[in-house]
Amino acid sequence: MKYDVVVVGAGVAGLYSSLVLASKGFRVALVESKPASKIGDKTCGDAIGVHHFQHIGLRLPEDIIDHVYRGVKIYSPSERHEIIVPGEGVSVNRVKLGQWLLKQAFDRGVELLDQHSVIGVNMRGDRVGSIIAKKVGGGIVELEAEAFIDASGSKPALRSRLPETWPISDKPYTTDFNIAYREVVEYDGGVREEDRDYAVIYLNTIIAPGGYWWLFPKSRDGRVINVGLGVIWNGLHNPRHNYDKYLRQRFNGKVLHAGGGIVPTRRPLPTMVWRNVGVVGDAAYTVNPVHGGGIGSSLEAADIVARHVGDALEQGEVSEKTMWEANIEYMRAYGAKQAGLDILRMYMQKLSNEDFEWLMANKIVDGASVYDIGVKGELGEKITHMILSVLRALSRPSLLNQLRIVRNYMKKASELYLDKYPSTPNELPSWMTMVEDMVEEYRRIIGFNKGERVKW
Repeated sequence: MKYDVVVVGAGVAGLYSSLVLASKGFRVALVESKPASKIGDKTCGDAIGVHHFQHIGLRLPEDIIDHVYRGVKIYSPSERHEIIVPGEGVSVNRVKLGQWLLKQAFDRGVELLDQHSVIGVNMRGDRVGSIIAKKVGGGIVELEAEAFIDASGSKPALRSRLPETWPISDKPYTTDFNIAYREVVEYDGGVREEDRDYAVIYLNTIIAPGGYWWLFPKSRDGRVINVGLGVIWNGLHNPRHNYDKYLRQRFNGKVLHAGGGIVPTRRPLPTMVWRNVGVVGDAAYTVNPVHGGGIGSSLEAADIVARHVGDALEQGEVSEKTMWEANIEYMRAYGAKQAGLDILRMYMQKLSNEDFEWLMANKIVDGASVYDIGVKGELGEKITHMILSVLRALSRPSLLNQLRIVRNYMKKASELYLDKYPSTPNELPSWMTMVEDMVEEYRRIIGFNKGERVKW
């Protein structure tokens, strides 16, 4: 079975990659382990900032949107203090979103091989020649292509089978992930009216160590909610256990959907293209490290990588050289911000409930500042001056010093991924060494235990 492109994984990143490439006239195969009717059925917070759709020019049908948010509301551990972060967002119906994207892909000629799992990769010289996929309860097929895209999620089915010498095979550490559990509930009590128009985040290191717990209304009357939590993956915490212990009794009602998963919360892969392979979505760690949202950024990554794969196919040469601009475009669009936020994420995972309570009670940051940090991935001059001035007045020298360190390394990380990102593949190895040395130095300074390397 021969194609121009084989895409592995039919999440939003894989679906959109397929759609973009098929729209250019390429013959695309989409390999997915789920049956077609289950595509889109994924455990998720369901919330997305609308700016992501605007960036790629994607207009969603109204029936996919469950609820519209005016912004994000963040509560302190005691729930007595709050920060409102402006910015329009939506809660989507994930199944409807997946099925709608699948239909768009079908309309453009994408061929779906559902209930197929990748079981092997055949190399042709220094390139991927084909993949081997097995159907559930069925036979085995070999899929040849000029290019491949891995969009198979946090445990990548294709990328994990590539040569370890390829930089695209970079293996992260366990603490680069959060593990999460959530339920969609018809809530007997209903969300308070003042919270209904917000995606609500609760900072609490007892309920959600190294993460947060959330309450995202999915209906205008506040009766249907997405509630869950994420914890740092360090072998010490179980999100389902914490949900049962701390949240289940608080949000009694009929459970409509439940499940858990693993979420990358780190900077992106050092390169999203190598030889004739592209990587997008969770497989490329295109997720916001601080809040773990990944639908919108996965769509943006898919749009960028698929366009450059298409351009390379049209040129008649698919390689990291012909697709390199995909990396540079993504780092400018989102990756450099991710790198800065990865530094902030590690610092926040070291804070206690008392720290969060003190920071919010004393209004060290406001909603506009949090928005700026989220947009830029750095502590800007205005924000830094304000925070440091307040901390000096409140006589917190240790916190002053910590924030200076965080600010310094956020800036270093953003610059490495933006201004100093390699202009050619040949420069990548030395750049990767610089990044790893910088991150390792930062971990050592703040006392952050990175855990073990994952097996995939």
